Amino acid sequence: MGTSEASNARAVREFTRIFKNEHNVDGVDHLFDPEFRHHFRIPLPPGLDGFKAIGRAMNGAFPDVRVTETDLIAAGDRVVERSDVVGTHKGDMMGVPPTGKTVRWSEIHIYRLAAGKIAEHWVELAMLEIMQQIGAVPSRS
Repeated sequence: MGTSEASNARAVREFTRIFKNEHNVDGVDHLFDPEFRHHFRIPLPPGLDGFKAIGRAMNGAFPDVRVTETDLIAAGDRVVERSDVVGTHKGDMMGVPPTGKTVRWSEIHIYRLAAGKIAEHWVELAMLEIMQQIGAVPSRS
């Protein structure tokens, strides 16, 4: 891993620590490029405001959420993070009232960095797993 790749990996780890595990959605501005773009498939405000809206929604639904890095791969201007997530469903999740259940899922994030700042983000997360565990979608038994 080159120097810029190591620096990019550190920036993503700092983002995960602050935004995801400390639940400090507003404490990450210094890590983002002013032209940041997210690629969520749901309608959200553009840029960091939309990204923060997702963070607030997840923190509201799972206020004790904890993200554990499983893999972190830095190559060129990209960092890929695969993580395992656990949280207690204590708030509304897409219209589903709190169940009090412990919910586990996996996520894969791809970050593009520019000059050490997060400039772009893509995510694949196991939304079906989440919705099945909170009873919004039947699970196969």
